[in-house]
Amino acid sequence: MILKLGGILFLISLAIADPIPFKDCGSSGTTDAVLDLTNCSTLPCIFHKNENVTLNLKFTTTREFKSVTNLVYGIIAGVKVPFPLPQSDACKNGVQCPLPSNTAVQEALSLVVLPEYPSISLFVQFQVNDENNEPIVCTLFLLLIFGIFENKC
Repeated sequence: MILKLGGILFLISLAIADPIPFKDCGSSGTTDAVLDLTNCSTLPCIFHKNENVTLNLKFTTTREFKSVTNLVYGIIAGVKVPFPLPQSDACKNGVQCPLPSNTAVQEALSLVVLPEYPSISLFVQFQVNDENNEPIVCTLFLLLIFGIFENKC
């Protein structure tokens, strides 16, 4: 029952996610990258503390990759700060590795905006690296984090 409910919630989160515009920050070996975030269709995305967020990434490979890893950074005052992920190994997160050339890939990451995060405006860099730690998909977008009762102005 719990697995069935989790699957339904995952499908709902996919349905309400809209593609967002992002800056490509150095993708190589892939094309057609599309990034969706739940409850965000325009920039800046606004996340609230204690909120669950699902990030959906789709892309097509243009060469073979043995393994792929997810990385997220917050860029605060020009400093790249790593953001821990519950599962950074994309091959253990539903991506079928190795990835042959000309393969459509889709991955979903669910994250919680923790209450201890500061209320802040920042750039987020989400990237997928290959087995040589080179970015194959690199996205950069603006994000605002607020407490549920904080003013957004």
